[in-house]
Amino acid sequence: MIYEAFLETITNRLQTALGEAYQFTLRPLPKNNGVTLDGLTIQKNGSTLAPTVYLNPYYEQHLRGITIDEILSDILKLYHSTPTPCRITEDDMKQFHFLKSKVMFRVIHTASNRILLSDIPSIQYLDLSIIFFLALERNEDGQMTALIHNDHIRRWGITAQELWKLARKNTPREYPAEIRSMVNMMKEIARENLGADFDGSYIEQLLLGKDGEAPLYVLSNSNALYGASCLLYYNTLKDFADSLGKDLVILPSSIHEVLLVPNHQETSYEELSAMVTTINHQEVPPEDQLSNQVYLYTRADDRLTIMSHAPDAVGRVTAGSQSDIQAQLPATLLQSETPPDRQ
Repeated sequence: MIYEAFLETITNRLQTALGEAYQFTLRPLPKNNGVTLDGLTIQKNGSTLAPTVYLNPYYEQHLRGITIDEILSDILKLYHSTPTPCRITEDDMKQFHFLKSKVMFRVIHTASNRILLSDIPSIQYLDLSIIFFLALERNEDGQMTALIHNDHIRRWGITAQELWKLARKNTPREYPAEIRSMVNMMKEIARENLGADFDGSYIEQLLLGKDGEAPLYVLSNSNALYGASCLLYYNTLKDFADSLGKDLVILPSSIHEVLLVPNHQETSYEELSAMVTTINHQEVPPEDQLSNQVYLYTRADDRLTIMSHAPDAVGRVTAGSQSDIQAQLPATLLQSETPPDRQ
């Protein structure tokens, strides 16, 4: 089945399944790093908000043999399990004081998102941009969020700096940071898969440094979505660096997490950046890539500095994933900056 016929079939079948009380809108939507996805918005009559399901990955599944019936079943399950912000009314969406506690932030790559950034409020930081969204509702099955656009802040009469003041307090509270050693993560994976044959000491022997130090740590948030934003949480990097007694090399694994490595005098930032760039191109979905650069966090001045000269752009046009339900609402190299909340 060709792609256009697939989109029409899914839309018509969903209309039949849900009935005339629902309206469907299919349109291309810009996502991170220049990725454009076909989003199907499902709106129940009288509802203020409408979740959007991205159909590109479902078409890829269909090409691999998944039937239309199986795809429909999955979309309906996803739709019905999507948390509904039942406490938010249409008037709430028009009056910003009802939404202040729901303003959160994420970080994305600036140069790869020029078109998207022209339509949304943002604050630039190094080669990244801080953007804002509303965390409307979430449960164990997923979350509903809504990206904040320029027309929203004009309607609300606020600025990007005012959003930042709210988001830098709200986001760590709702999505607390978590730092885990790669050794412990590998132990957990091995324990789940090996059962009685699990041997933690063998993994430590393979992964721990000669001095017994874990060479690699993963920083994300408790939700494991957009966890790279934890880079800007107050004192998160400082407290961890102080606990190790070393500055930190930061490898941007994705928009969902970053890797932390204790800095050593012999560290080659360019070699690490080349590794990050290769992994981005070969392993990380384009819409999930954060940056090709390598950063250094220095404890003495509480600063992040770009330490590499990597290719600027990340990402490419491709299909993405439907894990985060979106609601539709009626860089100079070697740059060094303190986090925005300390400026």
